[in-house]
Amino acid sequence: MNITAAIDALRPFTSKVPSEALDSVREHWDEAEPVLLGAIEERLVRPLDDDKEALFLYAIHLCAEMRCARAFPLYVRIARLPNALLDHLMGDILTESLDEMLARTCDGRIDEIKALIEDPSLNEFARTEAMDSLRVLLFESVLSWDDLSAYCVEALSEKLERRPGFIWNGVISVARDIQAKGALPLIEKAYERGLADPGVEELSYIQAQYQKPLPTALLEGREMYHPFDSTEAAMSFFVHQWGKKDDGFSDLELLEVLNERPKVLAPPTRPATGRNDPCPCGSGKKYKKCCIDKGRVTAPQQRLSANGNPIDDKHIIANDWMEAGYLHSRKKHSSSAFECWKRCWEELRSTLPAELQDPTKAEDMGAFEGTDFLVNWLQDFEMLLGDVAENNAEATQYAVQYLEEIPNRFQDLESDIKRNMQADRSRCLANLGQQDQAIALLEEMIRDQPDHAQGYVELSDMHGFHAAILNVRPDIPRAIRYLQQAQQHAEDCADYDVVPRLTDLNVMNASMEKPLL
Repeated sequence: MNITAAIDALRPFTSKVPSEALDSVREHWDEAEPVLLGAIEERLVRPLDDDKEALFLYAIHLCAEMRCARAFPLYVRIARLPNALLDHLMGDILTESLDEMLARTCDGRIDEIKALIEDPSLNEFARTEAMDSLRVLLFESVLSWDDLSAYCVEALSEKLERRPGFIWNGVISVARDIQAKGALPLIEKAYERGLADPGVEELSYIQAQYQKPLPTALLEGREMYHPFDSTEAAMSFFVHQWGKKDDGFSDLELLEVLNERPKVLAPPTRPATGRNDPCPCGSGKKYKKCCIDKGRVTAPQQRLSANGNPIDDKHIIANDWMEAGYLHSRKKHSSSAFECWKRCWEELRSTLPAELQDPTKAEDMGAFEGTDFLVNWLQDFEMLLGDVAENNAEATQYAVQYLEEIPNRFQDLESDIKRNMQADRSRCLANLGQQDQAIALLEEMIRDQPDHAQGYVELSDMHGFHAAILNVRPDIPRAIRYLQQAQQHAEDCADYDVVPRLTDLNVMNASMEKPLL
């Protein structure tokens, strides 16, 4: 098999690993390497794209297997992706293989691995995988026990930010496995101060591990370490799901939930039916030829709007998507609700009149009457997007567009709703790695409405309480300054708990400045 055919065999998502193609790639590595590196680079340029082929996944594993030093900067770039993009691109591969990818390709660039471990703006699982890669280098006799032991102590004592986080458990895990000299008192203090999570591993277990002879501890660590065997072995964990039909959500499947909605009848308004009148059952026949002998006939069922009126035919499509979304949401099927409400907004976008600038007037104008008031649904969709976007890069990207479009479409939207949407859009931008744009949006909010505390609080949270979630390097003094500015200029500080937030930030700042020992 020539190299072109081998690479092409790695592109489709099939349920069987193409071993012959992988062997050909290995035999012709000089030719294959630049193609595989290009596939990784191309995917990193557009990390939000849906996977159209499997080549990227084979490429990152093959480059690790072949110890391709040119791939190391690409793995570092992967580790530095913001949370939403990293999860979208890597999924479970992040915690299954990134440590081996870094270790097998670093070619002595250990300082760059340490920089990943020590960067508080990065995904904590990526940081932990970077720490695990140092353990891999120890077991492969690339890094000495003395050097790794010393680094564990250095990380615990001064390199990790002193706030709770999974990275503490990651470093402690490595220190425990190798019985890092001088690390145990630091580990005990980390548990005492709540920096390490006992739910991940109890301190008593770590203390017990330190009681074992060092050779025994290292031997047990080596036995637990499962080195990278082959791309086939690494990929077999994933390919069993490939090749299965997955066309996403069909409209029919999404709307099936409407069959479960309660039946609602429109109030009877029909006058007495004459013998020659159309039958009220809706058959199209005359009453005397249809239901006259059946006694009283109930009018056909109709859905009622939030105002209690029958829903007009011109609003049925949008309302069905709206109602289906609510029904899915009540079932905690957030992804299905998201798909329904995307379709609802597509329908509303094309049918709402341009003169409707205030969504609270939609029902009075007859622009839309549905299962809920339009302005309520717009905000409910905003809240749903906030939930779905936490673990879904596609939803995050959609939310950025939606939260910009709605205030532009409805110029007379209430100012507090506009502020909420601007704040949510800022968080979504940060989740996509666009921190500068996110901060600029909140600074614009403050300039436009300096007497409202929301912009100051959002900026404070971004640099303080929510820094890890939003991939921002924590800056507690800066977070405190934003709240102090709110106290000086805003009139609604009590509504946003500015004083309690300041108290908590000052406690956090004192804790972060305090040495571990």
